[in-house]
Amino acid sequence: MSTSDDVETIWHPADIFSDEPGEHQKYALIVLNQPLKLDISFYRKIWANCSVHIGADGGANRVHDLVKSEQERLPLDLVIGDLDSLTSQARSFWEGQDVKVLHDPDQYSTDFTKSVQHVWSTEQTEPINIVVLGGLGGRVDQGISVLHHLYMFQKSYDSGKMFLLSSEGITFVLKSGKHKIKSRASFRGVTLGENVGIIPLKEPSIISTNGLEWDVTNWQTEFGGSISTSNHVKADWVSIETTKDVLFTIDFATLRE
Repeated sequence: MSTSDDVETIWHPADIFSDEPGEHQKYALIVLNQPLKLDISFYRKIWANCSVHIGADGGANRVHDLVKSEQERLPLDLVIGDLDSLTSQARSFWEGQDVKVLHDPDQYSTDFTKSVQHVWSTEQTEPINIVVLGGLGGRVDQGISVLHHLYMFQKSYDSGKMFLLSSEGITFVLKSGKHKIKSRASFRGVTLGENVGIIPLKEPSIISTNGLEWDVTNWQTEFGGSISTSNHVKADWVSIETTKDVLFTIDFATLRE
């Protein structure tokens, strides 16, 4: 299969739970306005492994509720958005913690976009990965909107990579080219599962894979045609080559303290 770039992109999707995440790259956290359903121990690890923590409008409510219910300290560095979802209680709490609450009334950009632009700003001096909490779940149109934004933000990997972290697994965009993904990893009760999907959400693609139960070679995939879902990991590393951008998703096998 012919691609425009022979450079292989290496992925460590479970690295955010590692004791040494900086081994591969730095991380920033963006919390969206969706329920936070993971065990509190995993949020502690994610917070500790991220150098920046942002509540995207109503996402600050979710962190506030979690902090209050669990009596935990999960700090935010910034709350940003048009603030139409931020409750008065959450705003008072974060302002009492000396957290900057930034009102951006622009209705042509989402609170998610405003948060990403803050992390991947023109002043950024080195790549930083973004972990998005609460990105999938709830209403179908909202979930599709988040996936749309994932494609929109991930024009390249120059600024960093973006990971959507749900209570079921991790999702990210594979740009056209070659990729090698650490598909078996376990950190403190978090183990990547065997179920993966390779989804051509934007446009048809031709993919080749190695390390899956049902590997393919020069296989056309598209919505309304054939797509690879519920495939199974059979190796520590999975290699994928794709002619167009596709979504890759892998589930969690275990989530326990």
